[in-house]
Amino acid sequence: EAELRGSTSLCIAPGYSFRVLDGLLTNLHQPDSTLLLLVGALVGGAAQLQALYAHAVGSRYRFLSYGDACLLTNAQPASSQPQQQQQSHADGRVAPGGALEAGSAVAAVVAAPWWGAGSPDGRKVLLHSCCAPCSGAMIGEMRDAGFDVTIYFYNPNIHPKREYELRKAENVRYAEALGIPIVDADYDVEEWFQRAKGMELSPERGARCTMCFDMRMERTALYAHEHGFPIITTTNATSRWKDAKQVDDSGMRAAAKYPGVEYWWRDWQTDEMSTRKYEINAQQRFYKQEYCGCTYSLRDSNLWRAKQGLPPVEVGAPDSIYSDPSADSEEESREVVDGFFRDNKAFEHELRANYERRRKDGADADKNNW
Repeated sequence: EAELRGSTSLCIAPGYSFRVLDGLLTNLHQPDSTLLLLVGALVGGAAQLQALYAHAVGSRYRFLSYGDACLLTNAQPASSQPQQQQQSHADGRVAPGGALEAGSAVAAVVAAPWWGAGSPDGRKVLLHSCCAPCSGAMIGEMRDAGFDVTIYFYNPNIHPKREYELRKAENVRYAEALGIPIVDADYDVEEWFQRAKGMELSPERGARCTMCFDMRMERTALYAHEHGFPIITTTNATSRWKDAKQVDDSGMRAAAKYPGVEYWWRDWQTDEMSTRKYEINAQQRFYKQEYCGCTYSLRDSNLWRAKQGLPPVEVGAPDSIYSDPSADSEEESREVVDGFFRDNKAFEHELRANYERRRKDGADADKNNW
């Protein structure tokens, strides 16, 4: 048999949708262990996790590798769930619940919905929005669940200014149509370019993108802290063009700086969410941007388009509108995105070689090749 080897950066945390297993046998972990994220995901969130560990502490169970073991089981194993429950489970709306069994003591846990424990009614969420097309499905899911959503538009990465204004206008138009608040934060483009120095040739999903997510989520978390929002999240997490882990890591780092502010992690890139996203985009006829936002992503997008025989991006093109959910989704299919990032790995080397060939001579214009 062929030996399989590989690595993964997957971190299973509350909000993760289990599709295969019915239980987990593990030991009891310390409060600062990342393994608690896995346990919390299985039992349905922080409240259930705290209840289980309160029982363990109260019963004086032994922790760590040579201590007592516990068996975490789903309230309804996947193999025995009715069809309607299976559908809810598959689209991420229902996270599994379970029970802790240690000795003869059993602490029951009720199955939790995709947002975790507790009622969402009226809970305030500050949603950082990169653009209207990435916002629709997330806002719809949150409002359907009863959350009080406010859009926070802070995107100093978007360039040129015309593109920035177009994307902001679409966000404002959609917020007004839904009757929800939107916060228009500063453009702050000079600070963004200052932070990007030295990373101009960094590829998409590289160090420059981490800086960009950090900058935007830091400002989002600060605003949430100052204005009483207990939850933040970002529409960047919905895009197939983004590394969801990279986005979520930035959100978690930002939220950790402020007590009472939590970053909302969830897999927002499921097929169901993507379908809803493109349906809303077509209904609203949103402006369809052709690149992430920054001037460097515009450069890399045009380099890739040239290799595909496509014309360069036209900022604000009047015919660049979402109109057909199937066709729009196909343009941003996983295959197209994967193809871009396969080619993108070589962009940095190509660009460096191109810049190295450039010459500028103030005394002899014939020597210039800029």
